[in-house]
Formats: sequence, C-alpha cells, structure tokens
Amino acid sequence: MRVLFLTKQQYMAKDLLQDRFGRFYEIPRVLSRWGHKVCGVCLKYRRNKNKWEVSVSDTCDQVEWNSFSLGRNWPLGFIRHYRRLQRVTAMFQPDVIIGASDTAHVVVSSWLASKFGIPFVVDLYDNFESYGATQLPGMKRLLRRAVGSAAAVSVVSETLRLKVEAEYQPTGIVRTITNAIAPEVFYPDDKAAARRRLGLPESQTLIGTAGSLNRKRGIDILYRAFEQLSKRKKDWSLVLAGPIDRRANLPIGSKIFYLGELSHDRVRDLFNALDVGVICNRDDAFGRYCFPQKLFEMIACGLPIVAADVGAMRSLIPDSECALFDPGNVESLANAISVQSKNRYISSMAIPTWHDCGLKFGNLLEAAVAANTRSSYGVEAAHLSAGEL
Repeated sequence: MRVLFLTKQQYMAKDLLQDRFGRFYEIPRVLSRWGHKVCGVCLKYRRNKNKWEVSVSDTCDQVEWNSFSLGRNWPLGFIRHYRRLQRVTAMFQPDVIIGASDTAHVVVSSWLASKFGIPFVVDLYDNFESYGATQLPGMKRLLRRAVGSAAAVSVVSETLRLKVEAEYQPTGIVRTITNAIAPEVFYPDDKAAARRRLGLPESQTLIGTAGSLNRKRGIDILYRAFEQLSKRKKDWSLVLAGPIDRRANLPIGSKIFYLGELSHDRVRDLFNALDVGVICNRDDAFGRYCFPQKLFEMIACGLPIVAADVGAMRSLIPDSECALFDPGNVESLANAISVQSKNRYISSMAIPTWHDCGLKFGNLLEAAVAANTRSSYGVEAAHLSAGEL
C-alpha cells in the first residue's frame, strides 16, 4: 500500500525529524517496516534559529520525509503548501492519505482525497477542538465535516472516541489507538546512577514531572501542592523538566531543580531518579480527551505515579485509587503524593510499544481501503444496472 502521511513537524516541544520523536514519527516508521511505501510531508509552523528553511528531504527508517516551512505569511503559506501537496499527491499516487496532528492537516487531507478520489484516514491524537487555531471562524465546522467523511478515524483515548461518535457522526471506521513507548528508551534503571547523571541529590525524596510546564495543563497545582508538602517534608525536593510557561511562574528555591528540556534518554534518567511522578491535567476540553504520553513512559520505568482524575485516566489505572487526585485541588494532589511516597504503588498495566500501535494503524488503513473499494464497487454496479455503461 502507498501511504501519504501529512503532519506538522514541531509538536510536544520536539521536532519530528531532528528528534525522531513521537506518534507521527513512529507510526509511519512501523508502516514502512511492514512493507508499505510511506511518503511523509511535515510542515514547520515555527522557524529554527531565526532562519526559514524552504524544503528538506530525509529518509528515516525507510520513510521518505519532506519538510517544508510555512513562512511568515501564514495564509499565503497554507495556500502554497496545499498546491505543493497536490503536486506531491499526483507524483506519489497514494492508495490512502493520512491527516494528522491538527485541524489544518485533517482538513487538507480531506480536500486532497476528494480531489484525487482517494480514501483518507484521520488520526486524532488530541481533541483538536481545544486547539487555539481551531477557534478561528469556520475551522471547527471544517474539522467535523472532514472527520465525519473520513474512511477511518483513529483516536487516542476512549473518551475521545465517544465524543467523535456522538458529535461528528462519522461514516467510516472509528478505533482507539493509544500512545505508546519505545521500549529501548524507557525501562527501569538504577536510581542512584540516574540521579548522579542528572546532578540530583541521592539521599532526598524526589517528586517531579517532565513535559509541558504549562498553566493550561494545571502545572501550577503541582507547584502549590509541593509548597505545602515541603513545609512538612524537609528532605523532599521538586524536579521539573520541559518547556516553561512564563505565566506559570516556575518556583525558585533550594528544593527546586529545573533541568531544562531533556533528550529521550535523559527523560528516562529523570523517571528513574524520581520517587513519585506527577501527571497534571485540567478538567477541560483538552484534558478530558487527551492521553498523556508520560503515563506509559513513567510506568515503563517503574515509577509510582499520581495523575489527575480526568478523562480516560481512571479507566487506564483502575486498580489504584491512591494514584488519582482531583484536578485543580491542591490538597488532593498533596495527599496523593504523600500516600504514594509511602505505598509506592506501580501500575501493573501492559504498556504498548510503538510497534504494537503501528500494526493496529496498519490494520485500520487496510480496513479503510477495503471498505472504500467495496463502496466504489457498489456505486459502479449500480451504474451498470442502470444501463449507464
């Protein structure tokens, strides 16, 4: 099968090609390893080092990636990119088009599919309605129309699946394909050695997290909860890593360690160095439908966690009430951290790999193309029966 995969290049504070990171890198890689011919086109919304790159071609794990920059003039940039994608589609002649990463790529994939008579599949790794760009006039309507007409839709969580089925009225197949881990990157390791590599104190109790340190994700609740705990726990410290939200006021003090933005192996060191990992989220249009990547990464490293009880989280870790806290409730989070530091409950859930998810995605593509073929055959047969040949 020839697969055209459309995505943005920069997401979760990473770069798809530079960091070779995440869902939109891993799924095409697995598809290509299982014999599909995959052409990936990724679009950069932000410039790197004050310089715009026009285009870059790269072959990563048998996937032919093409990278383009949107430029300073976004409206004109999207028009140029759509014209460019028409040329790519005509030359590559895919059997299926995948639109991923945000509303713009989902909508563009639907336009290309309609123009070239090709089935298209949507990958919803978040509730795109919660994204700022989707609030532009008409974008939510275009998103729902595109998802509703797709041959198949993959969603990252069961809560998002229920929303899509109830509100988007999809005509195609809808399946849940969660996030996953790279097992060669995330695994249990020696705690003391991990702390030494990161320059962290070896004798203290370390609480922390990695990822977007954003107020919109409820990170300020963790700061306030730790402030309470540190008054009683003199040998406790808070360790943070990831891009900073300037409005969230990163705490400062001798018990606060900020490690910056870490590479994959350094994030593994962090999760092995901690005593309790914290997953913050808010009960909003994003939090109710997302699937925190760090959940599986922390569990794979054998780290006890506490997580905001929102969206699919309770169904993901149903065997431990002590691992959940009320989103937005400082006292609830502080209590959960305190309990987990003593109980050290680690979820026994099976952690899927990107290989597993890639195979599921491949099966979804084959089902979508087969269903589209049957549908096309039915239309042709109806025409024949009406004597139109």
